Amino acid sequence: MATIDFSEVEAFLDRHPDLFEDYLLRKGKRESVSKWLKAHKGVRQAGAGPPDARVDATLRRSCQKELRRSFARSRAMTCHHTYDELVFLRAAERAPSPGRRALLRKASSLPPTPAHLLSALLESRVSAPQHASAASHHKRSLKEADERGFFLELVKDISNELDLTSLSYKILINLCIMVDADRCSLFLVEGPPHKKRLVSKLFDVHSGTTVVPSSSMENSNEVQVPWGKGIIGYVAEHGETINMPDAYEDHRFNDEIDKLAGYKTKSILCMPIQNCDGEIIGVAQAINKNPSGVPFTEDDEKVLQMYLPFCGISISNAKLFAASRKEYDRSRALLKVVNDLFEEQTELEKVVRKIMQRALTLLQCERCSVLLLEDIESPADQMSGFHIRSVLCVPIWNSNHQIIGVAQILNRLDRKTFDDADQRLFEAFVIFCGLGINNTIMYNEVKKSWAKQSVALDLLSYHATCSKVEVDRLKAAKLPTVSELGIAHFSFNDFSLDSDGMITASLRMFMELGIVQKFKVDYEVLCRWLLTVRKNYRAVPYHNWRHAFNVAQCMFAMITTAGFREILTDIEILALMVGCLCHDLDHRGTNNAFQAKSGSALAQLYGTSATLEHHHFNHAVMILQSEGHNIFANLSSKDYSDLMQLLKQAILSTDLMLYFESRSKFFEYVMSGEHNWCLEKHRQMLRSMLMTACDLGAVTKPWEISKQVAELVTSEFFEQGDRERAELKLTPAAIFDRNRKDELPGLQLEWIDGICKPLFEALAELNGRIQPLVNGINANRTKWEELYTMYRQSRGVADAADHTLKSEVIN
Repeated sequence: MATIDFSEVEAFLDRHPDLFEDYLLRKGKRESVSKWLKAHKGVRQAGAGPPDARVDATLRRSCQKELRRSFARSRAMTCHHTYDELVFLRAAERAPSPGRRALLRKASSLPPTPAHLLSALLESRVSAPQHASAASHHKRSLKEADERGFFLELVKDISNELDLTSLSYKILINLCIMVDADRCSLFLVEGPPHKKRLVSKLFDVHSGTTVVPSSSMENSNEVQVPWGKGIIGYVAEHGETINMPDAYEDHRFNDEIDKLAGYKTKSILCMPIQNCDGEIIGVAQAINKNPSGVPFTEDDEKVLQMYLPFCGISISNAKLFAASRKEYDRSRALLKVVNDLFEEQTELEKVVRKIMQRALTLLQCERCSVLLLEDIESPADQMSGFHIRSVLCVPIWNSNHQIIGVAQILNRLDRKTFDDADQRLFEAFVIFCGLGINNTIMYNEVKKSWAKQSVALDLLSYHATCSKVEVDRLKAAKLPTVSELGIAHFSFNDFSLDSDGMITASLRMFMELGIVQKFKVDYEVLCRWLLTVRKNYRAVPYHNWRHAFNVAQCMFAMITTAGFREILTDIEILALMVGCLCHDLDHRGTNNAFQAKSGSALAQLYGTSATLEHHHFNHAVMILQSEGHNIFANLSSKDYSDLMQLLKQAILSTDLMLYFESRSKFFEYVMSGEHNWCLEKHRQMLRSMLMTACDLGAVTKPWEISKQVAELVTSEFFEQGDRERAELKLTPAAIFDRNRKDELPGLQLEWIDGICKPLFEALAELNGRIQPLVNGINANRTKWEELYTMYRQSRGVADAADHTLKSEVIN
């Protein structure tokens, strides 16, 4: 065995002092260092502490210095460089050409602003720096073997973690191992300066936890502590460390969580976490030092004081990254909003719907509503059973700095209140919304101007007024009596009068009802108005002057024969009679659906809801405003205003879509048996149902009349179907399809059962004198059912013949 020459070893160590210092720091014992200090007393300065304290201070400074160096190296090593595959493949080449050096410099140069770096990071062009978290048992073994390496490992463990949830887990697990705590909790400061609170999404984490959660746990249940309340709140408010052997002896301790969890808290070590500016950003709490019952020591406090500053730096970095990512995502969402809003600016409804959809995603809230100045009531007011926790409401401005509406969002999904960042984002969002809405409104105004011009030019070619000769002739004519005309009967023959006869019959109805005398209607003006109304019906198969007169005759019978005069006022009767005669003015032989599908000028002018009905009313107003046609001229200002409102309601109620919306309420009211006609809403329902019933009155007439009217309706429908097929390239529905005319009986049965019969039965329940109309419907239904049976039988024979023919061909 070779003999060791200690002089050579000493000479070697003299030549390598770094090696000796490193060996001393790793293997040196306190007793040896103390002996060295006693032998070199002159080295100690006056007033210095005892040898052991001096050694501790020396070692601590050395460790801190080394930790700072290691931390700096780790930060330097993880700086973000842009990635270029070509440069990466050529990096191993020893002698790159000048061109390669230029390419390498270009690829590895950092962007001038942090925004580019964040963009690259979020787009996954580079990966977020990660340091694999060492297992708990490895950390424990490292703690026993190498205290310096253990501490460095814990710092590395958190230094590069940018996900706040994962970082919090790592911090808590490391704290448990570091101070031998049974459980640890981490509370972070949230909220504005005037309303701070401490929030813990990770409560009572123990050192045995092995699974690191993802950020998807952000919305999990959390524990909140008010600022300054309890031990946690006290430490956050005053920045002091609390180390208590027995928590229950401190009045600040709240044992509610112990009761809920069935856990017994004994010792607590609670310490604030500060950022680089000294601001408290959180509180770390260690509970129950192991073995159970042992209090936390001063060494535990010291080690936390060394470790928590690194935690503060990492938490600040993670928060900064989360905030930057949130702003980045919101900016991208705003760009999508701009794209959506300026991609579709033709329909205001579509633009508003896109705004609300984007707002829900962008601001992570439960509901959004956009209210323009033309809206009457807020959709939020109509939400039944919806609990509003928080509201953020901002005005919508147009390009002229005028408020055109209001946008509001309700209830953040995380159940927190809307903060300043939400307000700033929503205000920026609404700026784009205002531009989109304003552009859409302007576009619609241009469309409406064009539509008005188109409709006006169309009316010039069809609108006509009667001549003075016609008025004088009608004025001088003798009017037949009601009995001579038969207009008071429900079974009146719709085809019994010619065009002039319907004019004189209309005059007789106005005279008989007494409204001419009551409202001082000038007789000559009434004659001129009736003749002009007749001229403004087009020559279409069904919705013509004859149909308008027949609806008015049915209303006259309702008022007189059925006795609704006992309920209705004189001004209501006048509005209903005028409404019946004007309810289809300038009808083009096509329905509302066709106007919408064809994008007609009427649809662009009035919208897609009750398009034709709005046009009929406006046309009636135009006639009334023509010189010498205002039959309401002698009404008082109030009566005139009320009458025009009633006239509009009467004409619009002939839209079957509005009938479907209101009939269920009317049926319920009728069946209730408590008929209070003092309430205007009940009177309005009655007037609406009477208008609809008179509009459909032909279905109650004797079979020959009813069948003839059905054929006229079908003829008009078929013409619309032909236009749909030729102009719109659409396959029309069965009722409009000329190729399916044999299906008319079945369609009539559906019409009677689904619309007509329920309405007249409800009116008969209300007024028994209407029962003859129900009887007429039932009689006509029987006829249509017979025709439908014959059609099915014929189709059965035809289907059997087709089947036989196919079988023969196959065989």
